[in-house]
Amino acid sequence: DSHPLTLQLREGAQLGISTTTIDIGNLDPIHVKSLVADVLSMEDHEDAVSTLAATVQKKTDGNVFYVLLFLRSLAEEELLQYNFGTMRWHWDDEAVKAKLVTQNVATVLVDLLRSSVSESSQNALKVAACLGTSFSPSVVALALGEQDDVSSLSDTGSLNSSYFDELKEAGLLERESDEVLRFAHDQIQLSSLDLIPENHRISFKSKLGGILMKKMDRDRLDDHLFEVVSLRNSCTDAVPGDERVPMAKMNLRAGMKAAENGSFDMAKDYFKAGRELLGDAGWKDEPDMTIQLYSEGANASLFCGSLDTMGRLIDEVLAKDIPIEAKLRCYEIKIRALTAASDWAPIIDIGMDVRRQLGQSVMRNKPVPLWKIMKEYRKTDRMLKKVTTDDIATMPQVKDKKVIMGQLIMERILQAVYHAQPTMMPIIVFNMVQTSIRHGNNSSACVAFALMAMLYQSVFGNPSKASDLVVAADQLLSSPDVQEVGRVKARSIMICYCFVHHWHSPIQQTLAPFIEGYQAGLYAGETESAAYNLSSRSIHLFSAGRPLPALQHELESFASVCAQLNQTPAQSMIRADLLSVRKLRNTDNGEDSFDAIAIASTNSDVMIRAKIVISRMELFVFFQDWSSAAQLLRKLEEDPRAAAVGSWVYVRYTFLESLVSFKAAQAASSWATKRRWKKRGIRLMKQLHKWISKGGNPNIVHSLHLLTAELAAMKGNHSKAKESFKKAALVATTNGFVQDKGLAHALASSYYAGQGDQYWADYHRTNSQDAFREWGATALFIRGR
Repeated sequence: DSHPLTLQLREGAQLGISTTTIDIGNLDPIHVKSLVADVLSMEDHEDAVSTLAATVQKKTDGNVFYVLLFLRSLAEEELLQYNFGTMRWHWDDEAVKAKLVTQNVATVLVDLLRSSVSESSQNALKVAACLGTSFSPSVVALALGEQDDVSSLSDTGSLNSSYFDELKEAGLLERESDEVLRFAHDQIQLSSLDLIPENHRISFKSKLGGILMKKMDRDRLDDHLFEVVSLRNSCTDAVPGDERVPMAKMNLRAGMKAAENGSFDMAKDYFKAGRELLGDAGWKDEPDMTIQLYSEGANASLFCGSLDTMGRLIDEVLAKDIPIEAKLRCYEIKIRALTAASDWAPIIDIGMDVRRQLGQSVMRNKPVPLWKIMKEYRKTDRMLKKVTTDDIATMPQVKDKKVIMGQLIMERILQAVYHAQPTMMPIIVFNMVQTSIRHGNNSSACVAFALMAMLYQSVFGNPSKASDLVVAADQLLSSPDVQEVGRVKARSIMICYCFVHHWHSPIQQTLAPFIEGYQAGLYAGETESAAYNLSSRSIHLFSAGRPLPALQHELESFASVCAQLNQTPAQSMIRADLLSVRKLRNTDNGEDSFDAIAIASTNSDVMIRAKIVISRMELFVFFQDWSSAAQLLRKLEEDPRAAAVGSWVYVRYTFLESLVSFKAAQAASSWATKRRWKKRGIRLMKQLHKWISKGGNPNIVHSLHLLTAELAAMKGNHSKAKESFKKAALVATTNGFVQDKGLAHALASSYYAGQGDQYWADYHRTNSQDAFREWGATALFIRGR
């Protein structure tokens, strides 16, 4: 698990990089025969080696390494001899078969090592085999130079490089780099371990770890930390009493390093070993280390999916009579576990309980009246008007640890508040901003100002102030005083690019930052933020006109990563986009459905419910299934935009609902129904116009032209309708929205067909097909054809 390749492959999987695993099995009899003939230079006489090859096959089961080893042992025992007279190899088939009966191939290599390698080199092999498939000769030399333990590890003191030369010449070792050797085959390593008597092997490894731990300086030990600590952990019962605390500290160090590398299974084992070394006495003798071993062990267990272990460790810490500051990490982990399960209500209560223990103000877990929200908004706005962007970035760092913890716990519960008590969210953001201005900056201040920017942009309609606070948040991120940059960066990027930047910047420019936010969150262990960066990128990619085949591949990787990170909400939103892509490409095999996504993610998650509605509406529009789209609008019990205020899907759905409303009005049979749908569409269309005129949103200009065309067609203003259809297609093309270019041409084609103008209907249909083909929407291309 600690091998560099294993760590790299695990990191690649978390980043969504797919790898191909090739399983190389044993050779079949035909290929064993070819290999034996090749080794004996008898390629032209393969039939002559048939009996020998059959014996070798039976002896080795076609394992290439054992085939070559067995042939070598035959030669060394002179059962296989080269005749210079005939210039060929000769052997006695019966003698070779007899060897099959008398000797097990698994012991061949061990016997070979004992008979052909010097005792000093055997000692080197024993130590090297314990270190892994690759090892540093200097580390082996260091272990064998331990004079106090020569009776069990070495009889010769320090290791001479000539021993390694002997092992390399024997083909047992090979050079991996200037400072690293490796076993020529994993079976050589296993056989080298067999040189150690089985009943002494565990104690040998533990003693070897202890020797290296004593002999290495800190820097060198850090380079070999996993190998050394794992060796010493082979037999923790044998660790003397005076070494148990230092050994527990080494396990804590190894566990933290493994967690930083994303190897949480390894980390969990190290933390567990540390706890066992300290025992119950650790709570009294080493309280700080014990709390950290329990807390970080709970965190590693969460990442491994060992929720029972996580819960047990957290409960044990929280039950102790220790300060709230020592318990905060466990409260954080408990909140993250509940977040992963979308169990929102308890999170708010936990957050308020922590603030109560810190002696800070708390809120009741209930809806907040509008007057109170506006009161706190005006108060916060007045405070922000007194400071500039530079003032915010240069405010001193807060010193009071309880203030920092109070801010952190508010930050942690925000997602739950967003789902369970959304009217509490602005109050919490206002509180965090006010606290930062009064007491100074800390890591949570970056998130607080980013959230305030979101509220300014999406709720209070002040894009200028929103942009200023985004700049302030970015400046805080670059400050050397900010702690936990990865966590803060992942959250700030997700907030700013999901809720602010798309209002005034091309949506294509928001794509790269989401990857940066994902990586920052992943490396910081903030899997929720990392996953939400991926789901946000998924949503923006779909609308940015990314070719669907490439998009499908990327979304499949994203969904797989979120599954590995146990982030069901983000995975569900990605699955919704992925299902839409498959339906548009005509590759949907029925294995997934929007209903299945809703069930898997629990129907209590309003964001996922909203995402599913919006995805369905998007498909109805592209397939021009206007009756189903209108029926979906009629059946809705809640506005999906309420769960996505300020996000891109909020804007996109506003356009989709307006378009469907106009289409429903055009198809209405009664005047009252027509008027109701038309009024609804115009109201939403005015909202889009307001966003463009106030903030210059470049991502919806073509959408407004398209709505203008449909409204003009309904009013009988055909010159304006034709002009607006043309503008919609042109602007969509210019701004890179190939999918909406196809939609504009498709709607124009329907319009002209309704007017009896077949020439222009065909013209726009052809352009629509070309755009959908460029996008990769095979189903739409087939439908248009």
